[in-house]
Amino acid sequence: MKKKSVLLTFLVVLIVALGGFGFYATHAVSGAVPGHVYKYQGVNKVGTAYITFSANSDRAVVTHSKQTALAADQDPTAFDRAYQKTSQQGRWTYKASGSHLTLAMVKDNAASQWQYNWVTVLGSKIYAPSFTYQINNAGQGVSHKMTSFTRLDQ
Repeated sequence: MKKKSVLLTFLVVLIVALGGFGFYATHAVSGAVPGHVYKYQGVNKVGTAYITFSANSDRAVVTHSKQTALAADQDPTAFDRAYQKTSQQGRWTYKASGSHLTLAMVKDNAASQWQYNWVTVLGSKIYAPSFTYQINNAGQGVSHKMTSFTRLDQ
């Protein structure tokens, strides 16, 4: 009888621990994103973007240049310079809340938005099993392809 209760206690503790870790991992995006640089590879592994998320605002620098993204992470002045430099392609903002990461771009007074759902943070990686998108003059939809972001700065 004692072995059975020890095993049951162990299983309950294990389930609670795994559940707690799962909850933390799926709600850690708001602390993992601000002030950091991530590499984003497209869902079909075509195209790479580098994203520097501001630590002080909702702005983001989105670029194809790794050097520009890393330089933007040095200090607020460098971020502002990179943001102004890349804003000709559009002004990017972000929101990291709960288990969602949303990126929005405004260009020529028209907005496009991508929302990554059920975001999970594991170490230096962020995973999202799906995302919704609304692209100006191109439509909207849902992609159920796994996407990931890899943190570049430490």
